[in-house]
Amino acid sequence: MSSKLVLVLNCGSSSLKFAIIDALNGDEYLSGLAECFHLPEARIKWKMDGSKQEADLGAGAAHSEALNFIVNTILAQKPELSAQLTAIGHRIVHGGEKYTSSVVIDDSVIQASKIPPLSHRCTTRRI
Repeated sequence: MSSKLVLVLNCGSSSLKFAIIDALNGDEYLSGLAECFHLPEARIKWKMDGSKQEADLGAGAAHSEALNFIVNTILAQKPELSAQLTAIGHRIVHGGEKYTSSVVIDDSVIQASKIPPLSHRCTTRRI
């Protein structure tokens, strides 16, 4: 059976949840949380291959540092996993009645909300 692995992200104002999931069967290969952004105790926790790990991101770290850590440190441990990634997805609660299912993010989707909440501004910057 083939795999269709997706890196799923959920950027909040001070955290980033992430996972790698097989879109075909729902199997989860990686899950984690980076939190306490912009604070001295910024950190990241993840679970891969049944093993839980944790690391400091550095004082004041935020989304960019967390994403870099995910790609350059966590995924570097399993290059065969990152080689199988076929897509990156991001959870956004957005669009009201206009968007009721998953869509590809483009300029019209971003413009659908003229005054997005704090997390939407953070999210659209990451996308």
